[in-house]
Amino acid sequence: MYRCKYFKAKELVSPDVYKVHGEDSFKYFSKNILVFLDTLREDLGVPILVNRPSVGITQRGLRTTIDSIVKDKVKNNKLYLSAHVLGKGIDFEVPNMDMKKVYEKIINNPKKFNMITRIEDPNVTLPKGYIHVDDIETGKNGIYIFKP
Repeated sequence: MYRCKYFKAKELVSPDVYKVHGEDSFKYFSKNILVFLDTLREDLGVPILVNRPSVGITQRGLRTTIDSIVKDKVKNNKLYLSAHVLGKGIDFEVPNMDMKKVYEKIINNPKKFNMITRIEDPNVTLPKGYIHVDDIETGKNGIYIFKP
């Protein structure tokens, strides 16, 4: 099991998951996503934030059946195949950095960040202050920009 160099599991999973699995929660993530986080953190030289329970942000990493985003989809009989529920996707922010520059760094360095396969369209996520990446198979080379 890969354990992040720069992140604790509690930063990547909901408080409910952490209560049950603690630092072993890393086992629910694709190694690619964890390596991406460490690689980007090392490259930027500044902290990256995923979940921030102190301000109510708890669903940017692993999402489970008891998390409201998933629960609401199920309640409304909607199909939900997010990379987040598979441990293959992550949303993050980099405080005090221009997120557009962070996005460009990732998209312009596909060899360095070859552990991810997709990045969400910046017109969707950047206005909300975060970036979404995942390693869902695309059948394409490089990092595919997608719209949800």
